[in-house]
Amino acid sequence: MNKSPVPVEGRFSSYPPPPQQQNGVYMPAPPTYNNHHTASPASQQEPYDERREHAIKPAGGWRDIWATILWLLNLGAFIGVSVIALRTYSQNESSTGGGVPSQTQYSGIVFDTSSLKIFGLSGVVGFGLSFLYLVLINAFPRIMIIGTFLGSILVYFGVTIYYFTQHYYSAAIVFLIFSVLYLLAFWWWRSRIPFATVLLETVCSITRRHPSTLVLGIMALILQAAFSVWFMLVVIGAYQTWYSITSNNARINLVMVFLVFSFYWTSQVISYVTHVTLAGIYATVYFLNDTVRHPALSSMRRATTTSFGSICFGSLLIAIINVIRYFLSIAQQSTDNPILSFLVCVIQCIVGCFQGVFEWFTYYAFSGVAIFGEAFIPAARRTWNLIKDRGIDAMINDSLIGNVLFMGGLLVGVLSSLLGYIYLEASKPQYNASGGSTPVVVMVCFLVGASMFSSVATVISSGIATTFVCLAEDPDALRRYEYMLYSIRFREELTIEL
Repeated sequence: MNKSPVPVEGRFSSYPPPPQQQNGVYMPAPPTYNNHHTASPASQQEPYDERREHAIKPAGGWRDIWATILWLLNLGAFIGVSVIALRTYSQNESSTGGGVPSQTQYSGIVFDTSSLKIFGLSGVVGFGLSFLYLVLINAFPRIMIIGTFLGSILVYFGVTIYYFTQHYYSAAIVFLIFSVLYLLAFWWWRSRIPFATVLLETVCSITRRHPSTLVLGIMALILQAAFSVWFMLVVIGAYQTWYSITSNNARINLVMVFLVFSFYWTSQVISYVTHVTLAGIYATVYFLNDTVRHPALSSMRRATTTSFGSICFGSLLIAIINVIRYFLSIAQQSTDNPILSFLVCVIQCIVGCFQGVFEWFTYYAFSGVAIFGEAFIPAARRTWNLIKDRGIDAMINDSLIGNVLFMGGLLVGVLSSLLGYIYLEASKPQYNASGGSTPVVVMVCFLVGASMFSSVATVISSGIATTFVCLAEDPDALRRYEYMLYSIRFREELTIEL
């Protein structure tokens, strides 16, 4: 018997039973819960819609405002570095011949202006693939679930063969491991595809009824693309300003650590503002069906005001982990020693596992931020208690949508980085004559492509996570909201105890 979470007044009180027939089909009685509290008379008389609306109206006051201030300081520092770097880039924009002399007291050959073509091309590819994926997954949910698995396996095997032919053994070993793991995962998880299909179709039905969800995804993609272009220009300008072949490059290393960290943090803020806004839309539909005409406006207002500090706080934690993993990837690709590459790969896998668990937890916590309007840590604690006490974690474990979107993000990132690598090999720029800049260029291209996909995938993943959190908050509402999903998993396989 699981321990029940502390109830909010009127939140878990008995609801009027819904109609027993819909479209002429008999609907069995909803599950009953042995509530251990008595709601107040006022809450018992409160109309259902008003009770449910309380669950998606955050309390007044700004949450985690210190994180907002810290993010604004980070953004100001990023702008300051951008001014210095872009000024150098602008002065050298007309230079040709493959290299731009450093503007420091040291001399060296760094990224030239043609490198923008590589980064820009990876951005275009990432943008196009991400937008195409969003359209296809809304039109063909089941086909895209299977296709993402198979496509990832084929692409990773293809990339592995290509890197082996180019004698880029460290990268080839990594992609070979991913290929084998994804092949095994598809075989082990094939029985979960029917439930994932119904879950994805449920979310896609909302996106079709509320086109604002797709508009938000496209807006986030455009904003992420613009910020990625800004980041790429700053990286080029930073190398032109501070890189040298005659020193230890402490300045450029420090600048790159900050730029990568700032890019990850701001990119996560963009993604999670979109997620919290979409979560508000999905929660409104779950609790109130389609009685609210424009839920996107109020949801966006909350995400960019009272809940913005909580978004910055959670994004900061994820950015720190991403930076660690990013530089582990750089270290792995910078060595051709198979033993050292394998050891770095093991460390990277451990960090990646921790990153995956933490991002999974944080994503559901942000759904709680959108629904309950609390600060990040209280909302995360409350959401986790609800999911565990209601037994929803069993359903989450059976959902493949997160795995499918993760594979899609890796696929877009890999294709973008592969394009950057091929362009380097074909153009052979002077600044990469020794091949020392290859890992940086490949990782920047991967970063751009994967970040763009994450913005688009938020449209789907936000709906999945919010549905599970809403289910934990009010299980009976699923019966009115989406009976197909309710009948397939909730009634038949999930036992909820309070």
